[in-house]
Amino acid sequence: MTSTLYYASDVHGSDLLWKKFINAGKFYRADVLVMGGDITGKAVVPIIDTGNGFLAEEVNGKEPFDEEQLPAVEKRIRDIGFYPYRVDESELAAMRSGSVAVENIFLDVMRESIARWMRIAEERLAGTDIKLFVMIGNDDDESLREVIADSPVAVDPEDIVVELGEGFEMYSCGWTHPSPWKTPRELPEEELEPHLEEHLSDMTNPERAVFNFHAPPYGTSLDRAANLDENLKPIVRGGQVEIISVGSKAVRAVIERHQPALALHGHI
Repeated sequence: MTSTLYYASDVHGSDLLWKKFINAGKFYRADVLVMGGDITGKAVVPIIDTGNGFLAEEVNGKEPFDEEQLPAVEKRIRDIGFYPYRVDESELAAMRSGSVAVENIFLDVMRESIARWMRIAEERLAGTDIKLFVMIGNDDDESLREVIADSPVAVDPEDIVVELGEGFEMYSCGWTHPSPWKTPRELPEEELEPHLEEHLSDMTNPERAVFNFHAPPYGTSLDRAANLDENLKPIVRGGQVEIISVGSKAVRAVIERHQPALALHGHI
């Protein structure tokens, strides 16, 4: 394969990492860019309009800042993978009391962020022939697929077969086996394996297949992570964090059965 494929995953809402990923297309002269899932951040950071300046205690402590500094603070928040959200003190109190649906706010800002990312991709890939594939992962809300579908440059590869060039085809799945965090897109191993096989049913040439599965296969160098107790705290033995394999046995079985040319994984 003389084409160049650039893969990244788990940027978790970071503007900085998304821009690096998109810029990598031209920098590495890539023909294909693949984002392998878990694209959204994990928290909203309130920026409080006090009427006498702004506060963003999660990133700026108790130090107030003025409106001229606001864009720089918002950029810092986005770069580390969180979502800035401007509120006044009464709105913040309503959020904390539960009288405002914080989950809906979180989903709205996630969707706005991904839509903005798609515009960045459109702008920076203009005039190129670079193919862009963006998949959501187990941490991402299913509705974000609608945002990706609205992009004129990005293709959501999940559930379809996509051509990479030179006869190579990519099969993608952002669902994973169960995790301790009970994320939105998880399947038991006994359901994940037939789910993967269903989307491989039309594969005729494994030697030209690329598996873009968010979860890594069990028992490999890709799935090593800390063993956690019932409180999700790392287990320490002999002064060292205990490391175990936490990948998917279903993914491993499917890879061993079909022997694709390449497998791409994130998640861990």
